[in-house]
Amino acid sequence: MNNKSKLTISIINILLCAAIALLTGFLMNDWGLLVRIAFFGVSAAGIIATAVTFFLDKQAILKSALILLIVAAFFLASFILVGEVWHINDYENDEDKIKAIVKMIENTGAWGIAVFLIIQILQVVILPLPAAICYIPGALIWGSLVGTLLASAGVLVGSLINYFIGKVWGKKAVEWIAGKETCDKYSAYFNKKGKVIFVLMQILPFFPDDILCMVAGLTAMNFPFFLAVMILVRPLVIAAYCYVLSGTFIPFEGWGLIVWGVIFIVCIVLAVLSFKYQDRFENWLVEKFGKKNKKEEVSSQETDINSD
Repeated sequence: MNNKSKLTISIINILLCAAIALLTGFLMNDWGLLVRIAFFGVSAAGIIATAVTFFLDKQAILKSALILLIVAAFFLASFILVGEVWHINDYENDEDKIKAIVKMIENTGAWGIAVFLIIQILQVVILPLPAAICYIPGALIWGSLVGTLLASAGVLVGSLINYFIGKVWGKKAVEWIAGKETCDKYSAYFNKKGKVIFVLMQILPFFPDDILCMVAGLTAMNFPFFLAVMILVRPLVIAAYCYVLSGTFIPFEGWGLIVWGVIFIVCIVLAVLSFKYQDRFENWLVEKFGKKNKKEEVSSQETDINSD
């Protein structure tokens, strides 16, 4: 990313932050304090992320901030729209407002489910949206179990599309989408007998799961193994999001608010650390599991020699 592009994205980020803060301050007065704090927090986080980019030179932070701000602006506009047009603001508290919105979506029936599935597929293939933003609405509307199953189905279809993008259209297509440096780095990891590393990266947060699926299609990783990982691993991760972040285990009131505050701070710290130390962590994974692979190769070679 050249300086001109970086400056352009930074200006867009700052404008979005200002718009979110102003709209929240002037048009969200009928909503509770927690909702307004969430939008103000996103605005503040966007400004901080944009400023940090110039000091750490982390382009991923700048792009991620842009995506987060666009999503936040979309949700803010949706809240304002349903509040004014469908009179959601007439309800006394946020809980009743959310229930009314959920009821509206439930009344769409199969159409609502179809739209949710399409969003899951698009967020894997085209839209690099944060996972929680895509999974949680399904859990809140249809329940944690159904939300998990619907999200898993959409993610599975999207992941298969990504795998075949790499397998059919090849390296140039993946490089155009993910960038040459990212493509080369993860291809090197997976080509070194990196099946275990691939599974771990699908489980651990802050790895580009969807890009990893494309890169997997470029490597010697066979389709049955890839499909097994997607079926067995991804639903478990999605279930964790749906059950934990939907309020099933930790309520959005009372003591739960304190826990959510701590979780939010921990996630911010982990996000910063992941951007700063991700390369070191990835290298550690490769070295850790690469040693085992090297031993297997030596053992295999010795077996071949003895058999000769």
